[in-house]
Amino acid sequence: MSTNAITRLRPALVAALVLLTGCVSQSVKHVNATKAVHAEREIPQAELLDVNIAVFDPGYTEPVEEDSGIFPQVRKAEAGFIPYRLRETLQSTGHWGPVRVVPSPNTSSELTITGRIIESTGRDLEIAVRAVDASGRVWLDKSYRETAASLSYSDADPSQIDPFQDLYNRVANDLLKQRKALSSKQLRDIRTLAFLRFADDLAPDAFAGYLGKNKERYRVRGLPADSDPNVQRINAIRDRDYRLVDALDQHYYLFGEQIQAPYDEWRAASYQEAKNLEKVRKESLARMAAGAVGVVAGIYGAGQASNSAQAAAAYTGVVGGGYLFKTGLDKGAEKKLHIEALKELGESLSSDLKPRVIELDGKTVTLSGSAEAQYQEWRELLRKIYTNETGFEPASAAPPASSPEKDQ
Repeated sequence: MSTNAITRLRPALVAALVLLTGCVSQSVKHVNATKAVHAEREIPQAELLDVNIAVFDPGYTEPVEEDSGIFPQVRKAEAGFIPYRLRETLQSTGHWGPVRVVPSPNTSSELTITGRIIESTGRDLEIAVRAVDASGRVWLDKSYRETAASLSYSDADPSQIDPFQDLYNRVANDLLKQRKALSSKQLRDIRTLAFLRFADDLAPDAFAGYLGKNKERYRVRGLPADSDPNVQRINAIRDRDYRLVDALDQHYYLFGEQIQAPYDEWRAASYQEAKNLEKVRKESLARMAAGAVGVVAGIYGAGQASNSAQAAAAYTGVVGGGYLFKTGLDKGAEKKLHIEALKELGESLSSDLKPRVIELDGKTVTLSGSAEAQYQEWRELLRKIYTNETGFEPASAAPPASSPEKDQ
């Protein structure tokens, strides 16, 4: 082929190279490279913040497209399992008070963590995490991504470390960095504000005067006396609330423990399927690109042929290129088979998701998809308990001893 012909074919060749380059992806794969920082000394009890981790947003909307790679049954399970894994990580560091998984954020938490699943396969996990304390101070609002190492799913690996433990460790270390930036007084104020916000939620007329608020930030404007009957009643009701929160946390803990084995099997299979999908995608694109170049070259060669032999050779190039392009399409069809395999794996996990029923103070709470609604109902019951125990509406409670200054 003449230099002139090659020059004219260059755009098609460049396009094919770009297509091939685009289908190559690189990822850094490692095992537990980031360690969670553990406490080296005992932290004063008054500075140990309680942490509530709300069940994550599963990160999809209905209807889910068939080839999206998202399986609702699995995502719903992961929305509870990922907070469970983060709970275990934070609790193990010794830097925090009780760490609990709850159905939804609530006003009684000293530090609330919420999250959303952006991507989750056996190979890749990406989540958005937001952490806000009782004062309204935002500690974290960022995304975390991790790619699992193939060794994580190998029988030869005796460590049994979660394939995405590095991600949880990074979240824990970032939270610790924020905690260390606060003074002892700020940490104690957060605990006080958590109590006041809980009290204000149940009895706003009695406790609103103790809270200052500027936009989304809260501050302590005054403190009721420890001997105040309302304070004693709120403490008693808060203890009951903790009992339900502990029961909810225990549910999510048991849930995490029970689905660990089948979920690990799903992730291992998903990891292999993801690798197969990537391999098929690369082969499909490569064959289609090579086939397209062959067809373009053959057509151009036929147009430039000066004899029948050259024309026949060019025609052969067109046929060969067309065949490669077709096999690329066939590889795309094979991809659908792997997607179906992932779908079946996802559906098989749903059988492990069973609702639980617990009894607390004579009230039945169903822990399932309606756990959030059940908790809201419980909070309404707590308000009624407060009203019944005081015998009057909270509006008649005494105001703070000193008149609080006006918020700026």
